Amino acid sequence: MPELPELEVARRSLASCAAGKKIAGVLVERERSIRTPREDGRAFAEGLAGRMVKDVERRGKALLFQLSGGAAVIFHYKLGALAACRGEPVLETDGVAWNFEGGSALEFTDMQLSEFHLAPVDRLEALPVLKSGLDPLSPGLTAKKLAHMLPPNKQLKAALMDALGGIGNNYSDEILWNARLSPFRKVSALSEKEMSELAKQIKSTLRESIKAGGEEEFRDARERHGRYREKVHRRAGQPCPRDGHKIEMVKKGRKTFWCPHCQV
Repeated sequence: MPELPELEVARRSLASCAAGKKIAGVLVERERSIRTPREDGRAFAEGLAGRMVKDVERRGKALLFQLSGGAAVIFHYKLGALAACRGEPVLETDGVAWNFEGGSALEFTDMQLSEFHLAPVDRLEALPVLKSGLDPLSPGLTAKKLAHMLPPNKQLKAALMDALGGIGNNYSDEILWNARLSPFRKVSALSEKEMSELAKQIKSTLRESIKAGGEEEFRDARERHGRYREKVHRRAGQPCPRDGHKIEMVKKGRKTFWCPHCQV
């Protein structure tokens, strides 16, 4: 499931090929992905035709396409998808395609529960798909702010995923490994120094992955694969890159990967 780094990489690559272009027509084959208006491909297509893509923003784990005329499209990858730039019009698709004036296009394929929402900009905040916590890359995320945000009685991994927009199962494992903190520690048990290190590693880990183009299975709008190699996530049984001890996996609803030796 794409998380904040993948969404930021997607945003940057999509903005370079979609921003400033006028939508000439829309193809909708996967109508069940149109959630607002509910599974209405015709209304979605008619609502986009003739509008210009002014900008592409990221909101947590969703992309927000700002359109002319006071409208916007929210696209949420959910379990995964490919949003790709095309150099020529798309005449057939198994997903959704936006054809631009001038001959290029934006095509959404390989969608796994992915969602589109078309709505006036003044109604966006009412959509549950945009509900998320503070952006982890915000300048406002300080150690002090983080300490106030995280529920004291929750374990660290669950607290990070609940309180911060864009951090999911993958990067919560990576962040906590980089911070040398057990995912099962209670928030209330952290010292001031540990909280400061956690705040630092949240930003550092996410920026490292963004620089690498996201995780290796992810493809951006130019279909370039990411190069970020996870240190612990999905590496159960392998040696910890820091101390060589075996990485373990615990499944409590979701899978958690960690090194019991160096994460305390």
